[in-house]
Amino acid sequence: MDTLLTVLALIAYVIAAIGSSGENLKPSQLVAGSVGVLLHGGYLLMPLLGGDGIHLGIASALSLVTWQSALMLLLFAAREPVGGIARWVFLAAPAGLLIDWLAPGSAPNVVLDSWLLTAHVVCSALAYGVLTLAAMQAIALWVRNRGLHDHPGEPTRLAAVPLQTMERILFQMIGLGFSLLTLSLASGLVVTRDVMGQHLAHKLVFTVVAWAVFAALLAGRWRLGWRGRTAIRWMGTGYAVLGMAYFGSKWVLESLMHTHWG
Repeated sequence: MDTLLTVLALIAYVIAAIGSSGENLKPSQLVAGSVGVLLHGGYLLMPLLGGDGIHLGIASALSLVTWQSALMLLLFAAREPVGGIARWVFLAAPAGLLIDWLAPGSAPNVVLDSWLLTAHVVCSALAYGVLTLAAMQAIALWVRNRGLHDHPGEPTRLAAVPLQTMERILFQMIGLGFSLLTLSLASGLVVTRDVMGQHLAHKLVFTVVAWAVFAALLAGRWRLGWRGRTAIRWMGTGYAVLGMAYFGSKWVLESLMHTHWG
């Protein structure tokens, strides 16, 4: 069953990624992307529905984050012109799924035995997914800015969307991701019993630093009108620190220390 879901999801994602999206997603991309997201979600949730908990090794976490990004892209596409990053998202999602399928790792499953723990996992996954989408939007904005400076007047696939619109969408994503990250931090502090004993100290420190970076970015946008390269640099810094919080600390624990989060 896992193999069937994986293969069909990969095919659907590839179909969704084919072709230039332009300003908005094509109907064929919406359909194929939705099918890919549903099948990918089914693959991720099968262990949970079977009562075995959810697997959160590095590979499965990567798969979960890329799945959330594809899901949020489809939701944003209902009201915003995000077609310019669709190909990146629909290629990242099958890559994450394929890695998880081929090398899932040996991390123990997490049994979601309380609503607070469930809320923490859901908010964490959504925050990473939305901020990954924001990182791709920031890259698209950087490409567009660079194109305007280096090749003024030359048409690009992103040219159909005004810069101001791209920036507005970027900050919508950052704002949503920041809100989810705040909920993730709050719920995590409640469900954590022993930060040191559960090997969560580094994850917590990096997550708080990332939260502070995104808070400063949003404050800078609101009070000082930050935009363009300044916003892109802060976004990149916050996302890099957030990646260290989860993937960096998890890799050190599992690959070098041969242990796991408690």
